[in-house]
Amino acid sequence: MNVGIIVAAGKGERTKLTYPKQFYQILDKSLLRIALEKYEYSKLIDKIIVVANENFMEKTKKECYGINKVYDIIKGGDSRQESVFNGLKYIYNVFGFDVSIVSIHDAARPFVSIDKIDESIEIAIKNGSAVLALPEKNSVSHVIGDVIDKILDRNEIYLHQTPQTFDFQKLYKAYMNFENELKSFTDDASIFHKAGNFVRIIPGEEYNIKITTDFDIKFAKWLIKEGKINV
Repeated sequence: MNVGIIVAAGKGERTKLTYPKQFYQILDKSLLRIALEKYEYSKLIDKIIVVANENFMEKTKKECYGINKVYDIIKGGDSRQESVFNGLKYIYNVFGFDVSIVSIHDAARPFVSIDKIDESIEIAIKNGSAVLALPEKNSVSHVIGDVIDKILDRNEIYLHQTPQTFDFQKLYKAYMNFENELKSFTDDASIFHKAGNFVRIIPGEEYNIKITTDFDIKFAKWLIKEGKINV
């Protein structure tokens, strides 16, 4: 069984909205709804768990209406990683290790393609992990304070996206190992790697942007206007 976790528990304060960004609508669909439909139409996803902001549970339920693969909607935590951990614990308590693959995706990245969701699952089945990432194009440096400590080789730098897809048993155990340190990690790949697991990078997508700021919302509208993406 392959299960998708859609993380939709954030507050979205940096977007300058008066409500969580996952409910922002583009062409009459919320970001959450767009992401859910991608997982609904994935040929390799069997069930979906939505991790929601506890103050917006009813609103989240409305957005999930008609998405047949949604198995349950659960409350998130104080951080993204705690929200993911809530999802992993729920899956384990309900299905145990009958779940082989878990695909974790942020509702704030609604423009991922269904093909990439499926590709990540196929790669994770073979390799135990698959993380979408893009190579860095800019010059990058390690900075201490406001002073460059050293220049990094950009050919060795990749920018992580979601979905991040893993062998469920290995990821669950990795989270269990670091459950008291979750806030120190920035994504699932970092926890999986810290636990000593192999992390496979696969090519991400330029338009699989994360809606974080007001600029990102404007950019998303431009992408749709120019026909770069479909929702």
